[in-house]
Amino acid sequence: MIRLYYAPKTSSFRCRWMLEELGVDHELVPVDLAKGEHKRPEYVADVHPLGSVPALVVDGETYLESAAIVCFLADRDPERRFAPTLDDAARGRYLQWIFFAMTDLYAVVHAVYVRHFFGGAAASDDERAAFERIVALTDGALTSGPFLLGERFTAADVIVGGVLVWAADCGLLRDRSPTADYLARVRARPAFVRAEASETCAPAS
Repeated sequence: MIRLYYAPKTSSFRCRWMLEELGVDHELVPVDLAKGEHKRPEYVADVHPLGSVPALVVDGETYLESAAIVCFLADRDPERRFAPTLDDAARGRYLQWIFFAMTDLYAVVHAVYVRHFFGGAAASDDERAAFERIVALTDGALTSGPFLLGERFTAADVIVGGVLVWAADCGLLRDRSPTADYLARVRARPAFVRAEASETCAPAS
């Protein structure tokens, strides 16, 4: 049995999205951040030692960190081809996009996203300029196909797409750009729509 400890409008969304793409049975355990459920002693002791989300439990083993969880889920079901295998020439580019999402892209987007949802200041000119420099990489990659690895949708699209959702929600992502068109494509996927149905509250700080 797979169990996902989850809170809406957080990085746990990308894990939920990956589970929906795979179509595997799972239990969704909501964690109410507003009530501090993630900081309760029993949650910290039994689920996530840092008092955060997400946490994925598979056969009694607990896994943390959203991007790691997405990659783990993709790799454990190779027949679905959401992750290039180690001997696939596309594996290096796949890893590049995952690390890009969780370093350069996330660093700019997350601070603006949290401020936006808590009524803080909009993105500064410097933040917008930094985002434009970074997202130029995705604009360029998308000239060769609808997804980051061309015609093939992978877990890298889940991870990058998950951060771009935040960028769009807080006004960083320009309309009518290759990356905006890409985001529209991934948001139209049935698995994304199913996962997004549970996105109902504001993020935690």
